[in-house]
Amino acid sequence: MIASKLVNTLPSAVESIEREAWIDLYKAAPSSVKKALGLRSALLGDTPVLAGPGIPISEFNRAFVIDDATRPDLEGAVKFLRENAVPDFALQIAAKGETSDVRNWAVARGFSPHGNGWSKMARDLAATVPDSARHNEALELITDPDCGVYGETVVRSFGLPESTIEWFAALVRRPGWITVVAKLGGEAVGSAALYVRGEWAWFGIGGTVDSARRQGIQSTLIRERVNLARMLGVRYLTAETGRPEQPYGPHTSRDNLLRSGFTEIYCRSNYKTL
Repeated sequence: MIASKLVNTLPSAVESIEREAWIDLYKAAPSSVKKALGLRSALLGDTPVLAGPGIPISEFNRAFVIDDATRPDLEGAVKFLRENAVPDFALQIAAKGETSDVRNWAVARGFSPHGNGWSKMARDLAATVPDSARHNEALELITDPDCGVYGETVVRSFGLPESTIEWFAALVRRPGWITVVAKLGGEAVGSAALYVRGEWAWFGIGGTVDSARRQGIQSTLIRERVNLARMLGVRYLTAETGRPEQPYGPHTSRDNLLRSGFTEIYCRSNYKTL
């Protein structure tokens, strides 16, 4: 059972490790990649804003860590995104009682929820929880992978532009980051990352190439990162993944995290104007 600290913690506190990971991810991008994709990021108070018009999806064009309309520079975040991001950028707002003022603020300015949103997942390593996920014991897990192999595997897993290979390759052996490649029969079939700061760790960039899906690779990469985090003295793990159309409907990534001992502590909506 997840610790009450995580359930009752404000989204801005839970998402702080995710913020640090994404801000550092944008810093890690080589100058040539930043120029090619138009990457820009900023920290407005506690709120990160990310722009990447060369990758026209919400993860790279958004603001998050938003749960109090009186504290973050929301007008500044919208201005930054309108000037630098894709037109359908997202303000990601947690659907919790504490965030009603932010949601009202967004609606009053023409924003509304789009899509199914995101499940914000967490796990307290001090709590004993069952792991019922399917693992693939035939995988070779490499925690110090070749930079190029890691970058290529990320791009293959997510269908990102080839120009981002160099970007993700830059995370290998970067301070704060642990990168993992999963190989099956000598072929790289999955990749994942762990960003660590103190007692918190963020699980991200976890994917499997199309030809190797439904073989327990994602679950095995989750277990590997849980073990690595525990070895580093981490207590709290966070991750986010897409939500199913129905609250309790099937969703592969979300279900893998649930079976691996994570709990959904809230959902986060993409507020857009388009």
